[in-house]
Amino acid sequence: MADHLQEEEQLDAIKQWWDENRVSVIAAVVLTIGGSFGWSQYQDYTVSTADAAANAYDEVLQLKLSGESAEQLAVMSRGLRERHAGDAFADFASLQVASAAVEAGDLALAERELESVMASVDLETTVGQLAQLRLARVLAANGNEARAIAILELGSDSFPASYAQALGDVHLAAGRQVQALEAYRTAQTASLSLGGQLGLVDLKVSGLSLRETNESTEVNQ
Repeated sequence: MADHLQEEEQLDAIKQWWDENRVSVIAAVVLTIGGSFGWSQYQDYTVSTADAAANAYDEVLQLKLSGESAEQLAVMSRGLRERHAGDAFADFASLQVASAAVEAGDLALAERELESVMASVDLETTVGQLAQLRLARVLAANGNEARAIAILELGSDSFPASYAQALGDVHLAAGRQVQALEAYRTAQTASLSLGGQLGLVDLKVSGLSLRETNESTEVNQ
């Protein structure tokens, strides 16, 4: 369960880090290239741009928490991306919109938002792998099992247990118990290596293992 907690808390952790470090980060960037650009001009530009992107993300997050519709959040997210193309906060906003869309049952909107993140980030980064994981879940729920499996079978350095558990869920939903159990055992091992405690994946392993044993016993009788 350890990387599952990482997954759910990732955006909040990044946001908190930015709130605590935005001034020092901006100052470091300005000191590095300020000589060629002009100190005062670049400082004003960087601070205003970074603050605007962070504040726009804050607005999306707060409205999501207050119950704003996923469609309206998507409009705000698109505006943020248009004004701050390539900014990480545009990707964070899209992840929040996708989450709201899933809660509202709008899987098509969730898929679009996650695809926009994947188009703008390095897929080997934590944010890229998080977007792929969530997209795989959306795809599976929306009937695109083949693509979901293809994504999950790539594995993840950042979320190994969550990828494996999601893969097990896809196989189990399709009735492939052997493949599901194998994936859940992989998730269990990854979770333990990350210091995880007993949780849902352990119950899934136990349940499928017991079912497998019972079915084997019935065949041999």
